[in-house]
Amino acid sequence: MPANAITIIFSPYHVGLRDHRVGNGPHRIRRLGLLDELERLQIKYDIQKIDPVDDFEGEIGRSFEILRRTSKAVTEAVAQSKFPLVLSGNCMASAGVACGLGIKDLGFIYFDAHDDLDSPDVNENGYLDAMGLSMLRGESWKTLISSVPGYQPLEYNRFLYCGLRDQSEVQRQRVIDAGMTAIWGETSHKVDYAAELQAHLEKKDYSPALVHLDLDVLDESYGKVNDYPSPGGMFESDLIRCMELVPKQSLPTSLTVCSFDPDAGDGDKIARIAIRAISTFIKSLIEAGKLVRD
Repeated sequence: MPANAITIIFSPYHVGLRDHRVGNGPHRIRRLGLLDELERLQIKYDIQKIDPVDDFEGEIGRSFEILRRTSKAVTEAVAQSKFPLVLSGNCMASAGVACGLGIKDLGFIYFDAHDDLDSPDVNENGYLDAMGLSMLRGESWKTLISSVPGYQPLEYNRFLYCGLRDQSEVQRQRVIDAGMTAIWGETSHKVDYAAELQAHLEKKDYSPALVHLDLDVLDESYGKVNDYPSPGGMFESDLIRCMELVPKQSLPTSLTVCSFDPDAGDGDKIARIAIRAISTFIKSLIEAGKLVRD
């Protein structure tokens, strides 16, 4: 059954702090015209806001409560035949999305410069948001991730990264060992991301797929999307081609857009790219018959 509307799950938090660093990204994307684009596409939508989590203990306690609430919001949206569009500060939101979808054999299509697969044992910078995928596969933070509604450990044999590049050798090897597939970003030559993505999607079935867009997949020539820019990434034209391709070559279950700090660089420029990417993705969902117009 195609979705008949979109639920925007609005989560403007960075490790539980509202409107801080990447937590400001969802606000800028909304303010620069995302809702206008959805109306232009004649798509019904509602907005579910994740309420403040100030009463929870520290960045860890706050972050896991946001995951719990994200999971519940996704489950409610899907029960109403609505497509979850998650505007999040942190990348780990997708762990909550996966729990809320409740699909045992879930596939993943991840646009990200980073793997988010760190465990506490290998993490070097103390950044909790680098651990979302190790949580989701049951490797780390086992007690807390088990408190997220719908949680079940997932395997990553149908997991496709696009634009992955900013990694240590340890992180790169962990991706390989986990059975994930990657279209690697390169600095030595231009990567045709859309052509490689299409080839992978034709070769292997990733449906139903959680789709994740960390905006730092963009090349550093666009300026700082967040505090972790890197060369060898996507240009805007690459991203738009990929966003058009994914709904036509797979069955997306959700779209998470995250990790954008509008105060780190040219926030308006990045927000407009994000809006174009989202609207391209939604339009392609409609054309593929996976989302019904108003």
